[in-house]
Amino acid sequence: MQRFSFEATVLVLVGVSGCSVARTEPLAIVSQRVAAATAEDCLGDQDLDGADIDVGLCPALPTLPDDAPLGSEKVSLGAWEIGTTADGDTYKYGSLVTPDAGPRVLEFEGGSAAVNEGNTTCWAKGYYRLRKILQNPPRAYVALRAAGFQFRFFQFQTDLRNGPTGYLKISSYRDHLVKWVTVVGATGECKQPTLSEFRDYASSELARRGLLVDANVDAGTPTDASPDGG
Repeated sequence: MQRFSFEATVLVLVGVSGCSVARTEPLAIVSQRVAAATAEDCLGDQDLDGADIDVGLCPALPTLPDDAPLGSEKVSLGAWEIGTTADGDTYKYGSLVTPDAGPRVLEFEGGSAAVNEGNTTCWAKGYYRLRKILQNPPRAYVALRAAGFQFRFFQFQTDLRNGPTGYLKISSYRDHLVKWVTVVGATGECKQPTLSEFRDYASSELARRGLLVDANVDAGTPTDASPDGG
């Protein structure tokens, strides 16, 4: 009797230059990758300049953003912030809690607001892309941080379904904070900052302060002028 051997495969979507390309992969390999995915490697080799990324292998968002490695240092990624809640409150930040039932809830000083899957998914796309970018950050940002500026982040989101805010792209808050801005559009689409946009932002911050990129500064180089967040 002739015997046949079959290898189980699954169809996966891979992000290539902002597009999703379908291909089949062995189920065993996909299962291993899912089991091994962490906050640092769940994006694989996706294009950090792509318009969109797939966070399907990434962990659920933590209650508060975890600090991210930056060379030998850690950088604070702050809190979850939304420009306008579904209830009309503005500029609220805090932690994302998971109730026994229903959607996740943003808890902030003086209140709370339910957020929907569109909010959490868009936050995740910005958050995990940022963590990946910081593994090999633009030299302009390393120089900016080493000079003592914009040394921590906040995970800010503008939800245009709730109302406009003053933030539609990566922005500075005073001299210490980067607002890492994701935008949920009126029809639910998610815009996330890209690697090139972050590079351009950091370069513009250096320029407006009259600073230059120091070719000798690498990620994780300790300096007296580079606080570790907080």
